Amino acid sequence: MIYAIIARMTRRDRWSLIGLVLLILLATALRFYRLDAQDIWGDEAFSISLSQQAVTTVLAGASDTHPPLYPFALWAWLPLVGVTAFATRALSALAGIASVPLIFVFARRATIRARVPWFAAFSAAISPLLIYYSQETRMYELVTVLSLASAYFAARVNTRQRVPYFVVTLLALYTHYSAFFVLAAENLYAVARWRTHRRALIRWFALQFALGMAYVPWLIVQTQFLRGKASARFDEWSWRGAEMIFGKTFLAFAGGLTVDFPIAQIAAVVMLALAALGILSLIQRREASAWLAPLAFSVPVVIAFIVNPIMPFFFERYVLVALPGFLVTVAFGLDALAQRRELAWAGVGALVLISAIALRNYYFDDAYAKGKYGQMMAYVAQHAQPGDALVLNNPLQKPLYQYYAPKNLAAYFLPDGTPLEDPRVRAQLDQIAATHTRLWLVMFGNPAEYDPTGYLERWLGAHAFKSYFGGYVDASLALYDMPGAATSVTRALDATLGESIVLVGYDLDRAEIAPGQTVQLTLHWQTTAPLTKRYTVFAHIIGGMNPATQSPVWAQLDNEPVGGSRPTSTWGVGEMLDDRYGLLLPSNTPPGDYQIEIGMYDPATFARLPVRDDTGARVADDRVLLGTVHVR
Repeated sequence: MIYAIIARMTRRDRWSLIGLVLLILLATALRFYRLDAQDIWGDEAFSISLSQQAVTTVLAGASDTHPPLYPFALWAWLPLVGVTAFATRALSALAGIASVPLIFVFARRATIRARVPWFAAFSAAISPLLIYYSQETRMYELVTVLSLASAYFAARVNTRQRVPYFVVTLLALYTHYSAFFVLAAENLYAVARWRTHRRALIRWFALQFALGMAYVPWLIVQTQFLRGKASARFDEWSWRGAEMIFGKTFLAFAGGLTVDFPIAQIAAVVMLALAALGILSLIQRREASAWLAPLAFSVPVVIAFIVNPIMPFFFERYVLVALPGFLVTVAFGLDALAQRRELAWAGVGALVLISAIALRNYYFDDAYAKGKYGQMMAYVAQHAQPGDALVLNNPLQKPLYQYYAPKNLAAYFLPDGTPLEDPRVRAQLDQIAATHTRLWLVMFGNPAEYDPTGYLERWLGAHAFKSYFGGYVDASLALYDMPGAATSVTRALDATLGESIVLVGYDLDRAEIAPGQTVQLTLHWQTTAPLTKRYTVFAHIIGGMNPATQSPVWAQLDNEPVGGSRPTSTWGVGEMLDDRYGLLLPSNTPPGDYQIEIGMYDPATFARLPVRDDTGARVADDRVLLGTVHVR
């Protein structure tokens, strides 16, 4: 049958089919390449978790503000393919691939210009932003493709395609609220296009009424929840708000989310110039049927600006539905340039160069990683010891933790409904500390929202020895050793750092240690004058050359005092601070005697504070040498 269809095609149609297939293959390669290279991040884990809940829970709308179609799609998809990062993202990747033939037929329906569909399909195939969201277990790529299909049918809905239009539009609306933005553009187009065709316009608005009635059940479910989430910030209707919405949108449309100044700005200027040229060509040629494309990209962005004051925040993904219309408008601009072939090739070359830079950064530059929670939990699993436990600050990380949870490791979510400052939480922490020898603290998201006073870090800094800290994009990880045996080395000192910081003494939990164990060091600080700057403390165990670091440092921890919870700028004059550090020796540390050195530095310049001994003499290397530790 397929052969018979191809046999009836003209030679030109066959070449068109081959070209479109090649573009689809290009889109497939770019969307599936390194699909699982990045860790599952917070919103993706939430999508997976939501899809595994009971259908009644999803329909109730209490778990999520978004419409339920995407969780249902995952519910059907994941049992077939599994829950690996590659498998869960493949659904979005397949949707993203569909955008290429869809934008091709949409552009073909909008204009008789032969080059425009090819420019549009090629732009969609290599679009950094479409590829970015094709590799996420979220609904944004799916709603964009469904909205594009809706626009395709909207162009001819006055004839015989009302049923497919109704179906895909309703699916888009039940995928994400941003589909309403495209629906508004379609209605504006319908009114402008059909103002002289009353019967067609009546049928159109009857169709819109049917869509509204079909959406009422979800609006009823979500009314109370959405009301509780919305907030009014009418100061967003300002030049600053417009600059934020329109600026972020067109920077992302042009170069994606993985290019920075000045490339992003140059890309935006090039793409907007091509879009403006495309709109000018439509005006000159009076192609009324093609105006749905510029409306489909401009109307959603304008509506996003209008509704921004009642939205909690704005992200570029909320207007991703406008990107296909933008790319088709750019394609009109490229077609206008094609009157001079070298200019058209220059425009296409600019698109390819911008995409290549953005995709290289996205695929390979760690600075643009969406999350590293999986790497963090892998580190915990690799270094955990019997008796360890996880303290997970911010319960919002539950879906993500459940996805990556290390085996056989106790975990405590705080706060668990009780404010962290509550005495009951303190009692719970005492119990946790008494039960476990080491605690891994995970600070997820924005601590200012759930732990504004840094209570957990202050409590652990005051009761335990911090021996590790690492940042993982949207989370941080710290390891605290609970106090072990009584201190075996206690010594008074009188070393001055800078003008007024005095190290009055230190404690060590042991003078002899085995490789792989932790030295628990307590420093006792005072200041003789108020401090305005924040300094970082360094604590090292030093000896012979360490082949791993190519330095004499074998164990190191740099931190602000008291686990980061008592910056020097908060010290009171005469106040005594006990500052704890856990120095973990690597398992390959050779036997012998090692020294402990400490000091402070300015984190902005890395310049060490001058150190003077009890006689006032300047100490070499601006450090304080403490006791010797024997490694057996």
